[in-house]
Amino acid sequence: MEKKQWSSNLLFLITAIGTEAGIANFWKFTYLAGQNGGATFVFVYFAALATLAVPALIAEMLIGRYCGKSVAGCMRVLVERDKISPVWKSYGVIALTGIFLVLSFYFVVCGWMLRYFLLGLSGSFAKIQAPQAVEMYAAMMASPIPMLACSGFFILLTTLIVAHGVNKGIERVSGILTPLRFLILIGLCAYAASVGNTAAAAKFLLSFHLDRLTADVVLIAVGQAFFSLGVGAGVLMTVGAYMKREYSIVKSVFTVAFAQGLVAVLAGFSIFPLVFAYGLEATHGPGLVFVTLPVAFGQMPYGAVFGTIMFLVLSFAGLTATIVLLEAIVAFLEEYTPLSRAIATYSAGFAIWLAGIVTVLSFSTWKDVHPLQILGFASSRTPFELIDYLASNIMLPVGGLMVALMAGWALSRETVLRELGIGPGKGFKLWYGTIRYIVPLALGIVFLAIQG
Repeated sequence: MEKKQWSSNLLFLITAIGTEAGIANFWKFTYLAGQNGGATFVFVYFAALATLAVPALIAEMLIGRYCGKSVAGCMRVLVERDKISPVWKSYGVIALTGIFLVLSFYFVVCGWMLRYFLLGLSGSFAKIQAPQAVEMYAAMMASPIPMLACSGFFILLTTLIVAHGVNKGIERVSGILTPLRFLILIGLCAYAASVGNTAAAAKFLLSFHLDRLTADVVLIAVGQAFFSLGVGAGVLMTVGAYMKREYSIVKSVFTVAFAQGLVAVLAGFSIFPLVFAYGLEATHGPGLVFVTLPVAFGQMPYGAVFGTIMFLVLSFAGLTATIVLLEAIVAFLEEYTPLSRAIATYSAGFAIWLAGIVTVLSFSTWKDVHPLQILGFASSRTPFELIDYLASNIMLPVGGLMVALMAGWALSRETVLRELGIGPGKGFKLWYGTIRYIVPLALGIVFLAIQG
């Protein structure tokens, strides 16, 4: 069996950045910023990223390196070696189930990006108008077979990479695609600046308005900060498990968070200049990338080319995230079953593809199916919306809360201090107080607010 350890600190950081700076930092960040006051949302998002999400991510990574196992394996090690309560083993179940559910619809969304990249290659963006863009998006949503084919291709590509292992598969692909994605994204920003309204975009993204600051904006921004870093899913726990001891956890997490925030800013400045230049609606929501932007690309010089490139970037973002998300499941299967790495990888990929059928049908055949209403509850959520709600609004916040409590209360102070390696000074005291009190309180508030 391959010795699972990152071959260099640079490749470790590139892989971690590629995992964290995925579609959530491009597609979801931009439409949430558009819907929630622009700069007001951005300000709260970055504040939450620095003060809450980063401390929680440090906790998750230190547990991973301390134990050196899969998410479930880490919990077993802590129970057996550190004598923490067996109750904490439930975190392994929550995290792995959450990753499986997230992947079941994340691959479908990645399939949308791939589908639009192919549409761009075919020339479908040329001279497109709003009615045609809406029709194109609706046609994709109503076509389960092409959606399953695109998500299936994405899963096949992901499994092929993961089956080759950490060094020969995940590291090599991330080492190429993540830097390439940054370079292309910078190019897209330069293009948007040359043909779009950068001044309006800058004002929208950087001009803070206190009157737009509401409780809902704060909750959404804090939730996005945790969701975009995947806090609570155990993905960075898996990444940390392969981390050499000479690498600094604190420096690594701050580097990853900075890069992730940079991607979000670059995404904003590659999209909103086009939105404002062509009089489009910034508050369009999830359809901003799929409906609003193709209209802009259809009107601007060389827009069809750059629109195609943008969806290629989004496809790269999806792939660099899915390979590490899938690795978390494969690592568990390798530890707890007799399956070889290849069989474990392809089996997990096939199971996720089957589960993704629920999401695909939720946009077509089952779009009017509301499972909770059948059970007598007053809920109009589709099967996909229920899966998304369970994974994103329940499992991830609960998982993040458990990670914070584990690092802050279940593990000894000496163990945490030794693993961080930063000394018992003011920096450690600030982080330790944050992870013990502030992060659990913030996550608890967000969780209760979401349920309400």
